[in-house]
Amino acid sequence: MNKCTAMLTRASFGNVDILVPTWASVSAAISRSYLGAKFESENFARKTSKHIEDEIDAIWKNKCAKNDRLYNASKFRLAGCEMTQRNLVLRLGLTCYKDLCGTNLSENFPLLQAKGANDFSNKQAYMSDVLGVGLIAVTSDACLVVTRRAQWTGEYPGALDRPGGHPEPNNIFLPDGSLKPDYCHFKPEEAVLQEVWGSARQEAVDELGISEANIGEVSLMGVALNTEAGDRPSLEFFAKLDVSSEHVTETYRLGVQAEAEESCSVHLLRPQTLALLPRLLQPHSFIEGAAGSTDDKDEPEEDIHIQEARWLLQEATPALKGALLLALNTRLLPLSL
Repeated sequence: MNKCTAMLTRASFGNVDILVPTWASVSAAISRSYLGAKFESENFARKTSKHIEDEIDAIWKNKCAKNDRLYNASKFRLAGCEMTQRNLVLRLGLTCYKDLCGTNLSENFPLLQAKGANDFSNKQAYMSDVLGVGLIAVTSDACLVVTRRAQWTGEYPGALDRPGGHPEPNNIFLPDGSLKPDYCHFKPEEAVLQEVWGSARQEAVDELGISEANIGEVSLMGVALNTEAGDRPSLEFFAKLDVSSEHVTETYRLGVQAEAEESCSVHLLRPQTLALLPRLLQPHSFIEGAAGSTDDKDEPEEDIHIQEARWLLQEATPALKGALLLALNTRLLPLSL
């Protein structure tokens, strides 16, 4: 990695924005050693009021009445991020899934953003901004792994998605806020970073059923912001698998993965299909050459690869769309065999 001045570049693409760490105008994925964190549970918490809390309670009660699988749990809040000369530093606090439903996922989130801008010159001040994670996983035969979300899920039921979820504060903290015994030798920021970085790999294990040993080195591509959910943030990671697309499919079909109920099918997208994404996303190639190149000739409409590429983008969650853009931008997505 270059030691020149670093910055974050933000670009908007429909219902998703992406934040890309850049060095000398070249975007690159970053390794674990270049990710830092400032963890302050109170200073980086969302702002609130009695009226807002009453609204959140009402929204949560209504959602739970419609979906009895929902449950509340502590989550990390991304209060912002910044680039130092060498590191991407996350500002992390605490929030919960209930607050996410009552802020980012509420139909009134634009009003909350406007209030935050007016009260604190920060449109995200009142937002829960639960931090999500996702993993773009590519098999040994260069296929992209995506799943279809189960219909019962609270967000984007039935949509195509990458393996993903949330880093869990309850994995490292006791109810009183102290670190669990396994993490007592860590500083809080180090324990938080370990949970954040490791959660993307763990989500792939839990959702696909593959072994953790089958997942290669993980790198961070950038941040996706779901603009139709109040700029809800997710860290998007990339890793190569040392198993084939057939192995992933057969393992998934066994149905023994820890989170088998969260998805209903797995799909493997071939490199011939992935090679068409730069053209379909051509207006969104904000860094010249980042998305690669494709042949200019028109492909027949009935071509299976065009159909697959369009199907993928049409049915993708905003997080998956953002992750694909980041994977193209960092040149990590395989566009040929």
